[in-house]
Amino acid sequence: MSETSRLFGVGISGPELTEREREILREHPPRAVILFARNVASAEQLSRLTAEIASSGAIVCLDQEGGRVDRLREVLGESISLLAATRAGVPRLAGELAGESCARFGVHVDLAPVVDRLLPGASGRILSDRCAAEDPEEVAQAATEFLDGLHSRGVSGCVKHFPGLGRAELDTHHALPRIAEDPDEEARDLAPFAATMELAGAVMVSHAAGPDGTPASLSRSRATGLLREALAFEGAAFTDDLEMGALASFGGLPQRSALACAAGCDLLFVCSRIDEYPSCIREVELRVPPPRRDEAAARLDAWERKVRRLAEGFPVPARPIERLAADIAALRDAAARPA
Repeated sequence: MSETSRLFGVGISGPELTEREREILREHPPRAVILFARNVASAEQLSRLTAEIASSGAIVCLDQEGGRVDRLREVLGESISLLAATRAGVPRLAGELAGESCARFGVHVDLAPVVDRLLPGASGRILSDRCAAEDPEEVAQAATEFLDGLHSRGVSGCVKHFPGLGRAELDTHHALPRIAEDPDEEARDLAPFAATMELAGAVMVSHAAGPDGTPASLSRSRATGLLREALAFEGAAFTDDLEMGALASFGGLPQRSALACAAGCDLLFVCSRIDEYPSCIREVELRVPPPRRDEAAARLDAWERKVRRLAEGFPVPARPIERLAADIAALRDAAARPA
């Protein structure tokens, strides 16, 4: 067993752990396990799955943004998007319901909210209802309220996608966008992160590139110079999924993992190809100096303590799932009605 495995978050293939996945998680215990819609079949099944994962010591993560990115739709119905919640003036309530949903199913961390700006063209086409607004102050206010709602239910959050995807012309799931150099626009992109990242305690670094062509997640000037030195963020930095198409020309998963860790990212997400995860661990050990690995581990240790302390402060909600689902539907429907 290697301590380097604790620098990773991994995904699993389906609604139950396979024997091979159990073996990998036992031999290489990760810091976190991230769940997706493919892992959700029913309320009872999901609760069993998260309990088994949590018993291994891993933090359970989920992208429960609402709208287009709604991993719990199968068991709770469709949740309100951040855009709709912001326009209706209810991002705090949206965060409360997302937090209760996560807590009810044993999820410790909601990888939300998105604090990218909603801009005509790029983000409107790609991110759409995942964004709160165009104005940085409005984005920051909505994200703060959403995070407060999550925290009120004992669930931690993570702001994303640093240093901002609003001006990206391509979807990082499939291709590498280059964001034009524009100091004024970059300052507007960064403002919501600067306003919310300490409250969140975690920032997800995107795979979008600056003019030099290097993805932010693999760029020391972005993941360390900008995030740590310029903005003085002391919390945990996560990569977006290292399997994304934006990184296709930067080596295989092991090489990407090492590059991201060396650049300054602390938690490295391998979201589908868990069989390659042990090779990623070995490459990080081989290519990343011990002081950088130790720094990442220390940040993640501090982050995990905060996550667990927050979760311990709130009992798991006991009201019937049907009541929770009804409140989710009521908020979504109320926000959709014309004023």
